[in-house]
Amino acid sequence: MDSLAARLALIAETDEAGTWQRHAAARNARHGLDGRAGDARWGTRDGFPVLYLGRPEESVVLEAYRHLVDPVDVDEPERELLIDNLVPRVLITCTVDVTHLLDLRTATARSYAGLTTQELLSPTHDRDAYRRCQEVAQVAHQLGRHGILAPAATGRGDGTRRHPCLVHRPAAARREAGAQQP
Repeated sequence: MDSLAARLALIAETDEAGTWQRHAAARNARHGLDGRAGDARWGTRDGFPVLYLGRPEESVVLEAYRHLVDPVDVDEPERELLIDNLVPRVLITCTVDVTHLLDLRTATARSYAGLTTQELLSPTHDRDAYRRCQEVAQVAHQLGRHGILAPAATGRGDGTRRHPCLVHRPAAARREAGAQQP
């Protein structure tokens, strides 16, 4: 029972239906709910497409800041690339109905997954923490989980009710959407 798959299988599945949001570049708003494969906390460039959603709106805005403004302290060549990619953003609101989620909001579930709170809240440049989360997402995907419900990396909310982050396979959810300028 010490394999990650066996431990994740012990975590009860949950479902989520409700209103969630995400930020996206205005030029990509039309495809803002398509999901994508890329190097991020729960996904890899060569992996399956994922869609990151959050709530409340404050958490989504802070997450955009974490990814687009905080990294500007990087070395000169990377800094120029980041600045060139700062483009107008939109806030996309959608209603989802997703089943078979891996719920990592409890300490027990995170323990089974082998993830610490520090790894879930790590800065965007912490490659080791990202690799651990990516491994959990890959195994959850192999187990047939349609997504992951976890505390948002913003760390907002109180200790027992942190703002949630929903990461899921876009095809696994029924959704309706609308976009607005923040």
